[in-house]
Amino acid sequence: MINIHEIFQPQENIIHFVIAHKMNFKILLRFLLSVSIEISAQSYSISGHIRDLKSGKLLDGTVVLLKNNLYTISNTLGYYSLKDFPKGSYSVRISRLGYKSLSTTVLIDKESVKQDFVLESSPIELDEVLVNSSRTSKYLRNSPYSELLIDKTQIESQSSLSLSDVLKEQPGLSLSRDGIWGTEINIRGLSRENLVTLIDGNRIATSTDVAARLSMIDLDDVERIEVIKGASSSIYGSGATGGIINVITKTPRFNENFILQGGFSSGLNSVNKLFSSSGSIAGGNSFWSSKISGSFRKAGNTQTPSGELKNSQFKDFSLSAAVNFIPLGNNLLKFNYQLFKAEDVGIPGASVFPSDAEVRYPDEKREMISAGYEIQNISKVFYKVSAKYSYQVIDRNVENLPHITQNVAATDTTEAIRAAVLKITPSSIHKNNNLQFQTDIILGKNNNLILGLDYWERNYHGIREKFQKIETLASDGSVFNTTIKVVGEKPLPDSKYKSLGFFAQDDAALFDEILFFTLGVRVEKIFVSGESTLNPLYEIANGKINYTPKGQKVIWNKIKADEISDSWNLGLKYSCTENLDLTLSIGYSFRSPSLEERFQYIDQGSYVRLGDPTLKAEKGKSADLGFRYYTSDFKLVSSIFYNHFKDLVAEIQGTFEGKNAFVKTNIGKAQLYGFDLHSEFNFLNNYTFHITASYGHL
Repeated sequence: MINIHEIFQPQENIIHFVIAHKMNFKILLRFLLSVSIEISAQSYSISGHIRDLKSGKLLDGTVVLLKNNLYTISNTLGYYSLKDFPKGSYSVRISRLGYKSLSTTVLIDKESVKQDFVLESSPIELDEVLVNSSRTSKYLRNSPYSELLIDKTQIESQSSLSLSDVLKEQPGLSLSRDGIWGTEINIRGLSRENLVTLIDGNRIATSTDVAARLSMIDLDDVERIEVIKGASSSIYGSGATGGIINVITKTPRFNENFILQGGFSSGLNSVNKLFSSSGSIAGGNSFWSSKISGSFRKAGNTQTPSGELKNSQFKDFSLSAAVNFIPLGNNLLKFNYQLFKAEDVGIPGASVFPSDAEVRYPDEKREMISAGYEIQNISKVFYKVSAKYSYQVIDRNVENLPHITQNVAATDTTEAIRAAVLKITPSSIHKNNNLQFQTDIILGKNNNLILGLDYWERNYHGIREKFQKIETLASDGSVFNTTIKVVGEKPLPDSKYKSLGFFAQDDAALFDEILFFTLGVRVEKIFVSGESTLNPLYEIANGKINYTPKGQKVIWNKIKADEISDSWNLGLKYSCTENLDLTLSIGYSFRSPSLEERFQYIDQGSYVRLGDPTLKAEKGKSADLGFRYYTSDFKLVSSIFYNHFKDLVAEIQGTFEGKNAFVKTNIGKAQLYGFDLHSEFNFLNNYTFHITASYGHL
């Protein structure tokens, strides 16, 4: 057997960022110092604590917004701090999920102002919290998109195994399950390849045939989840035809004085004998902050009303760490590390495998390291400049026990043979690079523009080994010769998917914030390449390897392709009254076919799953009309949506080299329409009645 890691070769990047040796480092230093000098001339600050009005409890996770995009979030001690802005009179807005927002005016007339705030709890979620899923910070209630937010308080109140379990109760979202551990989310009938999944703004790019993306994230480390339903956010580019799921992990907060905190929790679940534990330690002061956290879970087979669900066991653990620094005035430097590993994960319900097969993940791993640098409040025009890089490796290994045995009768020249497929073991490594530059520009009092450039790539390397036991039978049925054969195959060629995109988005509030306007555009160039691929790659018979086995042929020639695509979105939110809002969003989106859809070649024995390198990009047009009504004891948020798709990619049944085949094909046009709504009614004290409904038709 050949280790997949031994056959990988270093891959050439499409973009090389080279700093010429003649560049004088003093230029960069002079720039940072000039920014620092400018900030020192306007170095005013405000800080304090935020408490619950009735109990006096210190509130963490509270947003304090001073102006435009200048905001901060309170730490676990309810402490907040905003620095480096000019003196003057400011309208301050304080908001937190589960509380009524507070707006007031604060005079900043000395270098350091201390100001505490109290918030009144609300049984109705009034959506007056900041979200960042459109790459700009805006209040959820002011967003023209069908957007929702789940924070850590809501996550902790549920007994959920994965992010999909947390999201499944939200309007327009449904759960897709390949097992207890492996789950995915559908948004308005679209899933997997039609959704962009992000963690801290970084794409999770991997194969989606078997659910795993949302299962490789530690729930205990999640601060909040932001979801955009539909193709309303074009600035993320390819794949956002169905929506965006942005998972934001817990970030260490700064504090006035040095602080060190920790926590530990553990639990048991009798349904599957689940044992879980998690812990974290966080510390820092006004110049640095850090945290480290980890978790462990182990579960057996799940007991259901109809009996034990075989092959539903799993074990996983995670480790994450983050460090933030303030090197100069309004500069922020961030480092983040995440590791999630699962072992012996049963997959009892994956549709891509034969019904009699026993399938599991022997091990799965996601590891990411990221770094970011941002400078805020640079001038009256340039609010923020930021750069971020992340490198993520997703290692996926599957073990499929198909329980297939084939008997070949004897002929005049050959003996009878009994051939059994012992197991099939696909293994792959997905390497993701993400690089992003973004500038936030203030065009006017309530008009913010973002300009950005991002690059992301997915490098795929994989192999599949088929283990066979071939027995030669005598005339009486006894075995007189046994061969253990391992066949190495390439289900996909070693391949790359690269995207380079420019995006811009303008957000404006007009007519004294009665009308909110959003316009976003993106132009993207995509590069796809695949190496020449032989199948079978090799055979091992009773320990002897053969790199030129019988029947070896080229199934994919070396290929390179590129395309340029564009997308855009327009959103409007109109406040008819203080309580009633109407929204409209329209957009044009696209999805370039994935590496699996282009190059897949998987021989399952009785049939073949086949890709097509010439597939066209899916294109979608969408419209969403929303109605929102808010009072202190009632809330109604509803949307009617319509999507028109062209060149959708689907599997069509056919034949390939005499075998049944499922071939990836552009199937033409499709329409998807429906509605979803969510309502809350506080009918008595803290008792609240919830209604969620959704409908979709393709």
